[in-house]
Amino acid sequence: MTQFDRMTKTPIARLTLSLAVPSVVSMLITNVYNLVDTWFVSQLGTQAVAAVGINLAVMEFINSVGYLFGTGGGTRVGLLLGAKKQEEADRVASTAFFVSLLVSIGFALPGLLFIRPLMRLLGSSETILPYAVQYGRFMILGLPVMGASLVLATILRCEGKNRLSMMGIGLGGVLNMALDPLLIFGFRMGITGAALATFISQVIGFCLLLYFFLSGRSESRLRLGMVSCGNGRLSGLLKMGFPSLCRHGIGMVSAAALNIAAGMYGGDALIAALSIVTKIVTFVQSILKGIVQGAQSVYSYNYGAGRKDRVRQAYRFTLLVNTAFIASVAAAAFLVSDRVMAAFSVTDPEVFAFGSLGLRLHILALVLMPFGFAMNILLQAVGEPGKSSFLALLPQGLFYIPAVFLLPAVFGPKGILFAPMCAWALTDIVTIPFTIGWFLKDGA
Repeated sequence: MTQFDRMTKTPIARLTLSLAVPSVVSMLITNVYNLVDTWFVSQLGTQAVAAVGINLAVMEFINSVGYLFGTGGGTRVGLLLGAKKQEEADRVASTAFFVSLLVSIGFALPGLLFIRPLMRLLGSSETILPYAVQYGRFMILGLPVMGASLVLATILRCEGKNRLSMMGIGLGGVLNMALDPLLIFGFRMGITGAALATFISQVIGFCLLLYFFLSGRSESRLRLGMVSCGNGRLSGLLKMGFPSLCRHGIGMVSAAALNIAAGMYGGDALIAALSIVTKIVTFVQSILKGIVQGAQSVYSYNYGAGRKDRVRQAYRFTLLVNTAFIASVAAAAFLVSDRVMAAFSVTDPEVFAFGSLGLRLHILALVLMPFGFAMNILLQAVGEPGKSSFLALLPQGLFYIPAVFLLPAVFGPKGILFAPMCAWALTDIVTIPFTIGWFLKDGA
């Protein structure tokens, strides 16, 4: 079958799962090495693991840049390939990649120069600051490589080349897990070794992803001479990618807000606990996101080909699978949260208490995530970035940020652990009219 026939004729369940599995695997590998990284750092003490939490905002910023150009360019490429416009797809892919590199370098330079005030701005206390600076320096240095890798991987995924995307992202994850113990303990580099391991693995993963494009294994091509910001090309991909910028940009702000609020109400112990909880929850969440990412290429390709019936089927199938999965995970989380926290060698009783309760509540909040998240991604994939951007701002921004300050002010430090549940419940309520509206307009 040609790629066009595969994307527009394969039964939806089989197609979505075939595209989702590589996305899930690549995201699991990425988040496994994040978990492993956090586990190794947790052996260095409360302040060291809290420093990883401080730098979550930096990681979200890298994601916001990468997915702005990656999802914007990838969605446009998927729509153009679905409409059989190969040359324009090549121009959009090239523009997204090279402009993202330039923008990333522009952000990395001042970040390195002002890293200490940046870490304080993100919520670091003076006791956490030395660790946060050591870890953050390599995160910022890797911004251009990490951001560009996300662009390449996302374009491949939107082309339906999910296995290639998985290989590029997965290689970096496997290398990171191998390098962590070697650099942290073997070379006695401490938290700097953890950050350096991430940087090295990301560079190698980027090289593999770039090879796929330069060797002709991708559907679109990268050529510097094809970069074109005119004719609405750059503005078009930025418009398509704006919901991802909102989603991850507000994630950066909410991560900083969380650290500031945690420092105010619970100190280093609460920051450290939330650092571990966030990494574990992100690992579970990656399965939800991987399934939706598999569906995203189905949405954009078939919408571009005029097959709205298949878009509707893919949405319903994805929502059903995600809801069933996360409900089973939430049930298990209540039984094993204490053991999970113990596995991270948490000996500080405050960190353990916050982390055990926080893990249960954060996983339970994920049960509310599939409905709002699925419609958010669908609207972005079919070219409605305004509505998608609005929905993207809700769970981690307009609802979450006020909650992390208001709830602990009323209920004490543990109130902050209920913030994700409140945010997703309110997001789902707001998503209902958007879902009804889309199905009446395009999905009926």
